[in-house]
Amino acid sequence: MSDEAQRPDDFDTAFQSSLAHLQVYVETACASEGDWAAKVSAGVRAALTFAAANPAAAQLLTNEAMSGGKPGFARYDRMIEHFAEALRPGRAERPTGEWLPEITEKTMVGRLAMLIAQRLSLEQHADLPALAPEAIQFVLTPYLGTADARRVAFGSSA
Repeated sequence: MSDEAQRPDDFDTAFQSSLAHLQVYVETACASEGDWAAKVSAGVRAALTFAAANPAAAQLLTNEAMSGGKPGFARYDRMIEHFAEALRPGRAERPTGEWLPEITEKTMVGRLAMLIAQRLSLEQHADLPALAPEAIQFVLTPYLGTADARRVAFGSSA
């Protein structure tokens, strides 16, 4: 088998390994948290910290997957869907019980992944953990509203 024919399998193996590492990192960070919002906050912080500490893996999961054509997009979409599942219970947190579009969770996770991809492309991955409070507020706002999302993201004094 030529190197060209081998490359998709190698990419898939590397992608799956990087995704498994990210999943364990995020799930470990969330495990000790009590409520849903605290779990989401810990998960966002963990994802940003992971990307800063493992830029090659984060690059593979974002930019390289998205540039990999249909198979890459399929892998990327499965990753986004996996993390979006963790946001779905937030629908019960909505104070007014208003309807959210079905794409909300994938949009929130997808935008976080694009933030990571952008910082990686600009070689600014070390800055990602500092963006956690704003990213957490962004992700939580559709579920908790602006004020409560800000309190979770920035602490009770925000």
